This record gives sequence, structure tokens and C-alpha cells, in this order.
Amino acid sequence: MSGCAGLLTCPVCTEQLSGEGRTLRCPRGHAFDFAREGHVDLLPAGHGRSRLTGDTAEMLRARRRFLERGWFAPLARALEDCRAALRRALDGDAAPAHRRGLVLLEVGCGEGYFIGGLAASAERMAAGPDGDCYFGLDISRDALRMAARHHRGVLFFRNDVHHRICLRDGCVDLLLDIFAPRNPREFRRVLRPAGMLVVVIPAAAHLAELRAALPLIGMEPEKLDRTVERFRGAFELEGRDAIEFRAALDGDDVADLVQMTPSARHLDERARVQAAALGPIDVTFALDLLRFRPAPVPRAP
Repeated sequence: MSGCAGLLTCPVCTEQLSGEGRTLRCPRGHAFDFAREGHVDLLPAGHGRSRLTGDTAEMLRARRRFLERGWFAPLARALEDCRAALRRALDGDAAPAHRRGLVLLEVGCGEGYFIGGLAASAERMAAGPDGDCYFGLDISRDALRMAARHHRGVLFFRNDVHHRICLRDGCVDLLLDIFAPRNPREFRRVLRPAGMLVVVIPAAAHLAELRAALPLIGMEPEKLDRTVERFRGAFELEGRDAIEFRAALDGDDVADLVQMTPSARHLDERARVQAAALGPIDVTFALDLLRFRPAPVPRAP
């Protein structure tokens, strides 16, 4: 992972970070230590650090339990397909001697299930050239601790996606945003011109059965159109994949699913008990996977 760390930049001065062992330094002397679990905090000092907490440990534990039962396997496979398609496109444009490793970043990675799964599958299959780099970014310290302990093939770092992402310009091949905050300007800056941005959002039918039974946060009207419009200018929509499946969930599954969503912050204990009592229940999962390419930079007249 030491070579991958060289893609990180200093949150104070934006110079390239480098280092051996447990500390990263920039040429101006700013230093950042890796935590015991293996992640590094690159959130700028004075950047509202005490207010930016992200998901709670309870939400993250529920997310880990739910995802590790395999309920989101169709989405994980779709992400694998995106990586494979990008790999084929890049290999097709380069002579064998000039093929290189991919750089993948997941923003809002949580406890690391999706980016960690991609890294693990590449290792199992010996897929791609040596030198692939996997990064996970989140604002939650609890998320990063959990992710770094569990997924050793990923470099996890703390950042605020609404600020500057601490990666070099144009270094990322595949950027994943799965139910996470978005910053089109920064996404465009860190992506290579031939890179791919994958944004996953809930579709109208997502968790419809639970929304009918519980006071969950409502769906944003016209979310798909609003998301595409937000990226207009910086990106061009290459394609949309509708991922929909049903799953028979028991009470523990439902409780964890509800607890891992933003609705968990708003539900009282009565609603939590009600959620656990719903199972067994068939639940619809409906997602829109949007594939964007960076828009060409306009030529000067």
C-alpha cells in the first residue's frame, strides 16, 4: 500500500504525501500518523471536526451484519462488472507493456463492504496488473476503524467529500458513490479523463413494503432526474442500469436494515420494536446505477 499512499495529498497545503511506516509527510513538513487500525485522518484542522461525525457505531454494526448476509450481492456484482468493463476499455487502448494498475475510490465507504469486496475479489482472481490501488473515504471515525480492521487491501482515510478530496488531480480510474454525499467538482478533479464515475441511488420502489409499514424518511421526488442534472456540465451520463430484486427478510434482517439507514436517527424505540416484528416479509430493493464519464474540457477559442 506504500505506493498507493503516494497518491494522497496534504489537507493543509495540497502537496503530495509520502512516507514509510506509520507516518505520512509532505515537503512542507505537515505530518499525519496512521491509526492503530490502519487508516489515516486527513480532515483539515479547524474544518468543523467536532461536528462531522457521520454514521454512528450502532448504524455501522447493523450495516455490516446486513451486508455480510449477502443481501446486496446483486449490487456488488454490478460494481464488479463496472470495474471489468473499465479494465477492458483501458487495456484495449494500451500496448501490453504500457498497461497499468487501476485506482479505485469509494466515497462514503462506511465499514468498507463494497470497496473491500472489490479489492478482495481482485486478489483472489489475480485480476489486473500489479499496482492496483483501492481507497475508501468517509467522515466517520467509527466507520474507518471498522473498515481498516476488516479490509487490509484498501487504504482508508478520513475526509469530507464536500471539502477537497485528498487525492492528486486525475489519478482515479473508477469512483464509486453508493448512497453517499456527492461533489461533482471534486469528483471531476480526481478522475482521469478516461475514468468512470458510478453513482448508486434508490429508485422509487426501494423498500416500498417497509415504507408502507414504518415512518421511514420519504423518497425524494424525481431523484433520478435531479441527480443527473446535478452532474451536468462536469460529466456526461453514459448509461443507467436498473437493479431490482426481492428478498425474504426475517425480523433481525429488517431491524438491521432499518438501523443502517438515515431513518435510524429519527425512529423512536417503539418504531424499532415494530421493525423487528415485521419479519418474515418480502422486501423490494430497487436501485439506479448511473455510469458517468468526465465531460471533455472545452478548448480555448
